[in-house]
Amino acid sequence: MVVTKESITDAALAVLHDDGLEALSLRAVADRLGVRHNSVRWHIGNKQGLLGLLAERIIGSAIASVTDSGAETQLPAEPCERLAALWGCLRQSLLAHRDGARLLSGLVNTGPQALTFADASIGALKELGRTPQKAVWLHWSLFYFVLGLTIEQQAHEPVRSDVLRDTIADGAYPTLSDAEISAHLMAADFDERFAFGLRSLLNAAD
Repeated sequence: MVVTKESITDAALAVLHDDGLEALSLRAVADRLGVRHNSVRWHIGNKQGLLGLLAERIIGSAIASVTDSGAETQLPAEPCERLAALWGCLRQSLLAHRDGARLLSGLVNTGPQALTFADASIGALKELGRTPQKAVWLHWSLFYFVLGLTIEQQAHEPVRSDVLRDTIADGAYPTLSDAEISAHLMAADFDERFAFGLRSLLNAAD
């Protein structure tokens, strides 16, 4: 078969979905394609190149979801709505791929899809009156928040509420063991937590 970056990305996503991030390697992708390991390496160089391709696909999917055709001009005109749409679609795109958030964490991605997303996000923040520094730093803060929340949601072994309740019930943690605090501490409504976090970050950066 003809090996292309597109076919490599498709095969890598299949490995990711079936076996998880730990199993993702150039050799695993080559095996999935039925080609030699060097055929994959020739196109992407190394594991970081492979992760970059996947990150671009995931972020590109988010951009396409929020604009239908991927054209930035179709994003909502109001900047707060635009930010909610951008970051909400990125979160959904991450959730659609096994270990999607873990894959993007710690990855420096300067591909066109990542830059298009950053340009739209930072542009909306500037329209809200943020200084260049605050716009860029808030963009990264939103990115870290979305990744962290999504990693928790995608965790294979989430903290069980009954285990947490028993752990904090002995009085060693007086604030956490308060009934009202513990109820919210064990809340698993990730959609509400995402909406709250997004609003809080935008409001706190005025």
